[in-house]
Amino acid sequence: MKQEVATKKVFIRTLGCQMNFRDSEIVKGLFIKDGYKLVDSEEEADIIIFNTCSVRQHAEDRAVNNMALLMKRFDKKIFGLIGCVAQHKKDELFKRLPKLDFICGPSNIYDIPVAIKNVLSNREKINFTSNIIREDKEYSVLYREPKKQAFVNITYGCNNFCSYCIVPYVRGPLVSRPTEDILREVEDLTKQGIKFVILLGQNVNSYFYNSKKYKKVDFIKLLKFVCSIDGIEKINFTTNHPKDTKVELFKTISKLEKIERYLHLPMQSGSNRILKLMNRGYTIERYKKLVKAYRDICCGKLSTDIIVGFPTETDKDFNMTKEAILEIKFDNAYIFKYSPRPPAESSKIKDDVPKNVKEERHKILLDLQKKISLSLKCQS
Repeated sequence: MKQEVATKKVFIRTLGCQMNFRDSEIVKGLFIKDGYKLVDSEEEADIIIFNTCSVRQHAEDRAVNNMALLMKRFDKKIFGLIGCVAQHKKDELFKRLPKLDFICGPSNIYDIPVAIKNVLSNREKINFTSNIIREDKEYSVLYREPKKQAFVNITYGCNNFCSYCIVPYVRGPLVSRPTEDILREVEDLTKQGIKFVILLGQNVNSYFYNSKKYKKVDFIKLLKFVCSIDGIEKINFTTNHPKDTKVELFKTISKLEKIERYLHLPMQSGSNRILKLMNRGYTIERYKKLVKAYRDICCGKLSTDIIVGFPTETDKDFNMTKEAILEIKFDNAYIFKYSPRPPAESSKIKDDVPKNVKEERHKILLDLQKKISLSLKCQS
């Protein structure tokens, strides 16, 4: 059996956010530990795994459709679908993809080697989506992709329940990792030659851990600790939530040279009515004050997320978003068309903005942001 496992080749395709890329590193590390070989293409692989994103319907459909195409091409391979789509759709995926061998949610990724062994032994379909709270074992998995930067999770899950967002339902409630584990992980990365770390969380500003050694550690205190580690030259973090972002954070950034002057601060809409429906917890006026404080104190670059076509969004609401973009002048913006994500709260509201209107508004903002980004680039 050991010889059989040792010859098995694994290909993992990662879709979605930075957290998925970090999760894929962990999964690859588990496979290497068990004697599998990682390969760079589906053709070479015995086992094909997609690590998926379920934040938007388009991303979910693309993952399932691409997996279906591969199943037609490769009849005898083992197929697994992991990540948020697995947690969201669960057994429904076996109906949509009859040749699918196993599924695994984000909080069950450490069960993947067991799933593979069961599939190899019995060719039975395996569902590991039982956990919603993730056990923190990632420090024991040392594998990292060969690159100059490294992602470091500081939290798992989210408690915000923005009305359009499925993340709390597929990644569970907010859990902050022990401060000591985070710092030890960063120290070990420096020994591998890593000089740039990116701290990850659905809302990094919510980090809080009551450490025996360091007492009460919030995100700002954690940043200071990471900055003090010899060998680390540059630090960034994502994602920030405006409702929890404080001016004190900007003052800290301005004093710590290692922190990159690039902030991602999702605005989502320029309309207070829509922001309230989204359950974002701030007004556009507060958002603009944060932007001004950040630029005044840090003189840094700024990116954002924006959703167009949220249920009941009128031309007036949309124009408020457009005006906010014109006023703030983001260096970059990720602009998305709204899609309902049950069981998120907004899915209970009629999706009443027509598709063609969403597409028109999407294009208007993309074109506008392109002009702004180009103008700012020319000025720098």
